[in-house]
Amino acid sequence: MAKPGFYAVRRGRQPGVYTTWSDAEAQVKGFTGAVHKKFADRQSAESYVNGLASSSSTTATSSLAATQGVQRLKRESAHDESKETKPIKLAKVTSSSGQARKGETRVVYCDGSSRGNGQKGAVAGIGVVWQQGVDASNLSERLPGKLQTNNRAEMYASPRSTTMMQYAVARILEEDPHPELPLTICSDSQYTISVFSQWIPSWRARNWKTSSGGPVMNQDLILYTLSLIASRPSPDPNSLTSNISFRKVKAHVGIEANEEADRLANLGAFKPVTKDRDFAKEAKDMEDKIKREKKGIKRADSVEFEVEVDAGDLLTEEELRELDEKQNF
Repeated sequence: MAKPGFYAVRRGRQPGVYTTWSDAEAQVKGFTGAVHKKFADRQSAESYVNGLASSSSTTATSSLAATQGVQRLKRESAHDESKETKPIKLAKVTSSSGQARKGETRVVYCDGSSRGNGQKGAVAGIGVVWQQGVDASNLSERLPGKLQTNNRAEMYASPRSTTMMQYAVARILEEDPHPELPLTICSDSQYTISVFSQWIPSWRARNWKTSSGGPVMNQDLILYTLSLIASRPSPDPNSLTSNISFRKVKAHVGIEANEEADRLANLGAFKPVTKDRDFAKEAKDMEDKIKREKKGIKRADSVEFEVEVDAGDLLTEEELRELDEKQNF
């Protein structure tokens, strides 16, 4: 009789954590490139599915500093379930500081929810779940403003809206009790990860214009989020790299914190209306504060960060171009 354990399927028909080998085997048997591993506890198994390193598995990764932002992509080998190849280069590469981060990186999960897409009275909410060891409260909030009359309503309530998630990221950065410590923000939204790993570098290179020459519709919120990242102490005073990283995780595969963030986002969408915010003004105020206090990274639109994502989770060039031109994200 097999010993009890938790079977983590990182790559298979249905990735997730299973409590019996027969259930896990059904997901990997005959599946080309299947990646799986057995663990003694659920937390380690969930971390493995999520792509996190654990004491029971070995990883070999390195980071690449892209022209604007750092992208660290992982590909799992079909021959060794615990070995990962070096990252794939997606952008022009420059040298990185290579400075090791001190201490264990803290982790937080976020998600967004919308109801009544495209209709009058559409509502949207966010959920934030901090992992153990972080002295901060989880969040379940409605997005600010009366969405049915707000000119950002359609973007807020889009089923694949990144605006909800950008607001969630901003709230995480506002509530983080220790901005001096590294923090990894996890999201299962492909579009959100694409904003930070692919769109922002392109928009900055074009002076915040889309590929068709139009303005980036939610530039104010993006710049505010970047200003919050820039206000954090950099691991290297001579570098533009912040202590923030983003990680793409899989949705609905048994990651408890991610599922809880989804639940809190659904609840948040139906909370009372809150006052809208002037993110353009808040971004300027934050940049002025950074300059005045002479700490953090001077320019918000030049701050760099890491993004961890499997190659298969990135949008194609065609998808990026279409979404960018239509501002449909």
